[in-house]
Amino acid sequence: MSNQKKPAAEIVPAAETVISNRTPEVIAAEIRTIDQQARQAALQGAIEIGKRLTEAKELVTHGEWGDWLKSNVNYSQSTANNFMRVADQYASSTSQAIANLSYSQAVALLSVPSEDREQFAEDNNASEMSSRELQEAIKARKELEQQLQAEQQRQTEQKAEYDAWAADQAQVQKELEERYQLSSELKEQAEKQVADLQAELDKAKEGGDDKAVAKLRTDLRKADKARQTEEKKAAELQQQLDNFKAAAEKAATEMLQRREKELAEQAKQREQQLADEAAKRAADLQAELDKVRQQLERSNNEPFLRGKMFMQQLVTNGDGVVKAIAEVSDKAEQDKLTHAAVTVIKKLLDRLQPPEPEKAK
Repeated sequence: MSNQKKPAAEIVPAAETVISNRTPEVIAAEIRTIDQQARQAALQGAIEIGKRLTEAKELVTHGEWGDWLKSNVNYSQSTANNFMRVADQYASSTSQAIANLSYSQAVALLSVPSEDREQFAEDNNASEMSSRELQEAIKARKELEQQLQAEQQRQTEQKAEYDAWAADQAQVQKELEERYQLSSELKEQAEKQVADLQAELDKAKEGGDDKAVAKLRTDLRKADKARQTEEKKAAELQQQLDNFKAAAEKAATEMLQRREKELAEQAKQREQQLADEAAKRAADLQAELDKVRQQLERSNNEPFLRGKMFMQQLVTNGDGVVKAIAEVSDKAEQDKLTHAAVTVIKKLLDRLQPPEPEKAK
């Protein structure tokens, strides 16, 4: 049997083992898990602090709360108030959307009404938003609420204005209809009087009473003239009533169309606002995605990481070489080592062949 020693197994650098076994995806998953755990722990810790601050405040003498905070926990009153509000608002929450919040996100969401807070956190995926993004979303919500309130007020005012206008129109129409009704009745009475006089005139003619015939003819002419007057007046009132109804209907239609146009314009503006906000957020997300992609590309570039690792070792070892040479007491040996180090550096420079600097345009 041969006594020749077996060659030692090749030692794989630790850095390369890490690169091959731990991918950026694995690291990212671990970071997300740790981040979520840290968020939950921070929020739960803030709740517990808030509970105890609330308890302490009830025991501290009135007027000494600020001094007690400064002396015992070094909190400002605003910070203490945030802790206590967080404890009051979130201690009993069972929502996962709330549990995933960071302390700063939880404080920001205090400005959202409690009955809407959980839904808002879920709809906006609040735990994944930066503090700035969350504040902008809350601000946008408040602005939308203000717009809705203003719109409701505007609708109330417009309804009151329309109701008053409609009441005036109804009163005018009622008066016209009453006048038309009275004129129609007078016209019917005049027609009846004409008919009665005509019957009497015919009877007087048959009886040969010339005097009565003359008088009846005069009365008949007056009655017929009165009938024509009432008939004309009734026709004019009928025309006024028809014109009034048509004008009122046109005015109501124009008011409705104007309101529909205003609502359409508001909807268009809101749609554009939402589109602009979505575009801005998409641009921000794309920028973050590009940044992460660049980081992943660099993380997946094993030759780059290996070169970076060796470069760091070269810098560290180079400093060690310089210090070691400086500590050599024999001048000849020191020069010899210096010459050898310079030779190695020159060979390294020759092999690297650095790129030529760009010529000035």
